[in-house]
Amino acid sequence: MKNMKNKIIAELAQGFEGDLMKAKLLVNAAASSGADIAKLQLVYADELATPEYLHYKLFKGLEMPDSSWKELLDYSNELNIELNFDIFGTRSLNLCQDLGIKGVKLHGTDTTNIGLLNEVSKSDIKNVYLGVGGSNLKEIELAISILKNKNIILLLGFQSYPTPNNDNHISRVSYLKDYFLKKYNNIEIGFADHPDPNSSLGFALAATAVGAGATVIEKHLTLGKIMKMEDHESALNPDEFDNFTKTIKDCYLALGHTAKSDDFGMSNSEKSYRKMIRRHVTSSKDLKKGTVLNSENLVLKRTASKNVIYDISLVYDKILTEDLEINKAINLNIIK
Repeated sequence: MKNMKNKIIAELAQGFEGDLMKAKLLVNAAASSGADIAKLQLVYADELATPEYLHYKLFKGLEMPDSSWKELLDYSNELNIELNFDIFGTRSLNLCQDLGIKGVKLHGTDTTNIGLLNEVSKSDIKNVYLGVGGSNLKEIELAISILKNKNIILLLGFQSYPTPNNDNHISRVSYLKDYFLKKYNNIEIGFADHPDPNSSLGFALAATAVGAGATVIEKHLTLGKIMKMEDHESALNPDEFDNFTKTIKDCYLALGHTAKSDDFGMSNSEKSYRKMIRRHVTSSKDLKKGTVLNSENLVLKRTASKNVIYDISLVYDKILTEDLEINKAINLNIIK
């Protein structure tokens, strides 16, 4: 696949707490921030856990009628922000297909769920975000082999409420980029950001991942940390998320691109800088007409002249066709 446009995902996760109004407020905050995608967990408890599981009641409380999800999608479209979902089974996958959702995330819990991977592979979903925190290479490659007909975004990172800095291992972004992009043409590498939002890493961690090659950044957004809604531990408030989005987009802009050309695809401003700082071939002493030019009578200096030569080697052994004072720029009109 062609490289995706760099994307920022507002991870709303379980923060809507099964409430459509809260979900709309979160999507609105994501859209206002300039995020590219708003993503929630489309949970049906029985797809994910058995009734005796510790968090079964929590999962049950996240369930909403299909009509609510349709209403949320319509609202997202009004705000011009793409809506994606974490899915956990056939029912949630089928609803995404019915709604025409472009991208779904398979949580790290399903990296080895061959049945669900096969269902997603056969679906109409185009983009699959594969959470690979806690996964090994063998497991990731198996998932990729099943999803080979999809645009796959491997999302590194994991939630540890919040994740300690020494557990982020952002070097894996560049490692997996080198490892997989040589073998496959349908893969991007992203980073799911889970630091303590009140630490210095609140923005810096994602910026580091951008520098390492992540083309997708996922970041938790909450309506208010003080409210302690679900998944608030590594989330930003809406005003903070605004600044985060601007910062990461500036990082992508600063990252730029490198063309496979002699000048790496220099911008006009860099070309102007190059022209400004380059020294000009200049006479190091008073010179008479007929002088053979060499290292003993030439020097490189910045001058006020417009008609100049930058490469001193082009002038060596040339003959001066007129007298020239010291500190005067050499040009092609006065040599032969």
